[in-house]
Amino acid sequence: MQEKIPTGKFKRSVTGTGTAARVGGKVLTYLAKRPFLSRDGKEKAKERMAAQSGEILFKGLSVLRGTALKVAQQLSLELDLFPPALQKELEKSYHQVPPLNRALVSRVMSKALGRHPNELFASFDTLAFAGASLGQVHKATSFDGEALAVKVQYPGMATTIKSDIQMIKTLVRPLPEYRLILPSLLEIEARLLEEIDYLKEADNLSRFKQGLNLPGIAIPDIDRSTSCGTVLTTTLMAGLPLDQWLASSPDQAMRDQVAQGLYDLFMESLYTHHTIHADPNPGNFIIRNDLTIGVIDFGCIKHLEKPFVTLYQQLPRALALGDKTTYLQLLRKLKVLKPGIPLAEEKQFLQAAYDVGHWFGEYYQPDRFDFGADPGFVGRGRTLMTQLFQFRELFDSNPEFVYLDRTRYGLIRLFEKMNARVRMKNGHEWLSE
Repeated sequence: MQEKIPTGKFKRSVTGTGTAARVGGKVLTYLAKRPFLSRDGKEKAKERMAAQSGEILFKGLSVLRGTALKVAQQLSLELDLFPPALQKELEKSYHQVPPLNRALVSRVMSKALGRHPNELFASFDTLAFAGASLGQVHKATSFDGEALAVKVQYPGMATTIKSDIQMIKTLVRPLPEYRLILPSLLEIEARLLEEIDYLKEADNLSRFKQGLNLPGIAIPDIDRSTSCGTVLTTTLMAGLPLDQWLASSPDQAMRDQVAQGLYDLFMESLYTHHTIHADPNPGNFIIRNDLTIGVIDFGCIKHLEKPFVTLYQQLPRALALGDKTTYLQLLRKLKVLKPGIPLAEEKQFLQAAYDVGHWFGEYYQPDRFDFGADPGFVGRGRTLMTQLFQFRELFDSNPEFVYLDRTRYGLIRLFEKMNARVRMKNGHEWLSE
C-alpha cells in the first residue's frame, strides 16, 4: 500500500530515471547474451527480458501514477508495439494499481469536500477497489441506500503533467519501440490537462446520459452534492471490467454481442452526437450479467465539429467506389495534406493513404467481420499505417483526426483480442450515400 505519491519534479524524475535505468539494464543484458544463444534460446531470452522489463516499468509507473499511469493505459492499447510478456504487465494499469494509504484518502476527501467521508456517506470503504489513471475508486453507500463509486484524484496531479511527459520520454527510451511510442505522448499530455477537472468530466457524463439512448448501454448517474474538481461520485456499475470478463471465457455469442454494443456506441456517438468517448481501454467498460455494457470514465471525451464529421462520412464511399480523385479532394478539405505539395510526392502519399483506407474498408465487406479468422489482418494494417507515416512531412495538422483515429483503432484491437464477429456493415446508415 502506497503511503505517498512523489509530486516534486526532482523526486519524480529520480523515480523515472531509476526505472529507465533498470529497464535499460535488462535490455543490455539480453543484447550481450544474444550472440551466444541458439535460435530457441534467443526467443526465450527475449520473452524473459520483456516480462522483466514490463514488471519494472509497471511498478515504476504505479509509484508515479497520474501522467505516468495514463501512459501505461494508453500504450497498452497499442498491442502491436510490445511483445506479449511486456503487454501483459502494462495491462495491469487498467485496475490493478496499489491503493493509497487509507488515512491519506480520508484527508484528501476532507480537504476537497470540506467534510469527512463518514459525514458524506452512510458508508465509505477507504480501501480502493479500482485504480483510475488520475485517481482511485472507492465503494460507498448513500444515505438512501444506493451503491456509489467515488473517484478520488491523486494529490498533486495538476502540478506534474508537463514535467512528467518529459520524464516519461526518458523512462521508455530504452525500449526498442521508443520511436513508435513518442507520437502518443504529446496526445496524452493534451488530454490529461482536461481530465484533471472532475467537474468537467461530470458535465461530459451528463451530456452522454441525456443524449444517448442506445439499447444495451448503461451510463451511471452523478451525485453532484459529493463531487468537486478532484472528487467524482456516481452510481456504482455492477459487473466485471472487459478484460476480466474476457478472462472468464465467455462464449462466442456473448463476445459478439458485447463487441457489437461497443461498435454501435462509437458509431452513434460519432455520427449522431459528434462526440466520442475517446479512451477505449478495457477498464472503462463494465460488463453486466445480462451483457449490458456500463461505460465509465468520461474524462477523455472528444467533441468534433459538424463540418468535419460531414466530410469524414464521405471517405468510406469514395473508397468503396475506388474514386481516388474524390478521396484526395476530401483529404485536402479535411486539412490532412499541406498545401503546395509537388505532384510526384502527392501521388505517393495518396497511394499510401488509399492503401490504408482500402484495408480499412475490408471491414465493411462481409455481413459480419470475423476478427478471429485472420490474426494477421490488423498487423497488415499497422504495416500500411507505418508506410503512410513515412510521409509525415506532408501532413497538415488537424487535431480532429488524432483522437478519432486512435479510438477507432483501439476498438478494432479490442475486437481482435475478443475474437469477435461484428456487423460493421450496418454502419451504412451513418455513412454518406
